[in-house]
Amino acid sequence: MKFLKALLFGISLSGSFSVLAQFVQLDAKQCKPDAIKRPMVVGMAVQGELSGFDPCHSSVSFKIPPTSEGAKKPPLLIAVHGGGGRADAEAITNAFFASGMATLIFDAYKHNGVPPRTGNAYRQMMLYKVALQAYQWVLTREDVDVQRIYFYGISNGASVVINLASVVDPKHVQGVFSEAPTPVGIGYPWEIQVPVLIAFGKEDDLAARLGQRRWMISDPCRFNVKSTDVPSGTADQCSQSTPSGTMMTTLQWAEKVKLKNSALLEVQYFDEVAHGAFIGPLKVQTAQQFAASRGFQMPADMGWSEGGTPVGQKALLNAALKFFGVSR
Repeated sequence: MKFLKALLFGISLSGSFSVLAQFVQLDAKQCKPDAIKRPMVVGMAVQGELSGFDPCHSSVSFKIPPTSEGAKKPPLLIAVHGGGGRADAEAITNAFFASGMATLIFDAYKHNGVPPRTGNAYRQMMLYKVALQAYQWVLTREDVDVQRIYFYGISNGASVVINLASVVDPKHVQGVFSEAPTPVGIGYPWEIQVPVLIAFGKEDDLAARLGQRRWMISDPCRFNVKSTDVPSGTADQCSQSTPSGTMMTTLQWAEKVKLKNSALLEVQYFDEVAHGAFIGPLKVQTAQQFAASRGFQMPADMGWSEGGTPVGQKALLNAALKFFGVSR
């Protein structure tokens, strides 16, 4: 409880700091309205050209913590949300800001003008394009340390940041923190260029069969969609184009990648944490129980546990900050 009070106090301070101009004001010349497209949702798919990143979009928040004159430029954290939109990553991004990091967060679904209720692959395609262009944009900034950029991703965003680890420049990006990724979507890359820390809550069973956990998920290949925008990876041989068989679990993929890049990839597990430690209090439940609480039904049952206890949240946050080289 003391940790939560301190965290909330820090987040409150970060909010008050933002009033003192920690929200970065952008010149109109930096806006990229042409990056915004209007794809269409057809069933669970998104069709048409996807939007890129517009730093002036209403869903974007770019904050820099207060620093004294002559102090070092702060490291930058780019947050990539999950299936629920920007709200999935809001609380932990605020905690990173309160710990002294500059932060950039956006909503890729709002960039595209579509609801989040689409297939994983299409969510991840939208997230990937916006996040990659956001990274390319921040490289032009002079108010943050562009040699200390980090990515944080949750759920679908966690899968996306793993793919980004294959294409970003190690001279600029020092690490990728991936919380609760899924192999279902655009797949995972075969190569990574920067250190990746994958974090799973030990209670995380979201979208897994009852009795299993997130890291055990292995769905039919037809649930994956190969995207030409993302790096070569597991979807090359396991997607709608090659639908037979089942996909690798996250751990099976990790073992293969570690054969080449053992020093760059690590998996950690956290007690008292389910899916999205900072989404809210720990709630262990099934998908049917979750649906019933929202007034609708789900035909197939699976795990749907979310959130974390204060102890679990503190452990995961501290692990991320240590990975980022930031002390609280």
